[in-house]
Amino acid sequence: MDKVRLILTVISIVIVAVPIVGVVLTNQGNLLGLLIPPQANQIISSLSNSGGNDVKPPELVGEPQYDPASRTFTLSFNFKNPLPVDVTIKSMSGDIVCDVHPNVPLGKATLSKPVSMQAGETATITVQGTWTDAAISHFQTAHKGEKSVTVDLVDLAVDASGITVQTGERIRIPNVPLP
Repeated sequence: MDKVRLILTVISIVIVAVPIVGVVLTNQGNLLGLLIPPQANQIISSLSNSGGNDVKPPELVGEPQYDPASRTFTLSFNFKNPLPVDVTIKSMSGDIVCDVHPNVPLGKATLSKPVSMQAGETATITVQGTWTDAAISHFQTAHKGEKSVTVDLVDLAVDASGITVQTGERIRIPNVPLP
């Protein structure tokens, strides 16, 4: 009985160990490639070689739109994919604050639908948000008589092809219509 158990144990070890050893020997020149996919290495080397200079902030396209019935505003941006691989922006969200009164939160902005971009392609990204009751009150008191206001998009979080990036930079958005 002990011999059978010993033989089965050896067979189990061989079944598990041989494929692992085979993969390690096949990739012995690039053991890091076992853990990090080649596409990630390609992205990292591309960003390293360019010094990150190819990454430009999104550019506002046209004027922000506002729907008074739903208190919803819509912003459109052009953004160029600086990476050598296709990217899908699955989600994007950030807080909207008053530019003049930066401690006053006005609402949240989110990506209206996912956007796919090929390598080097420029795509339009549409972001929507809703003014909160506190925002409406702020506009009525601090910006009485104004037709539009400059706001900042802060704490922006972007999920691009499963990689989440969060930035502390402020994106200034001028001429946002007021309710």
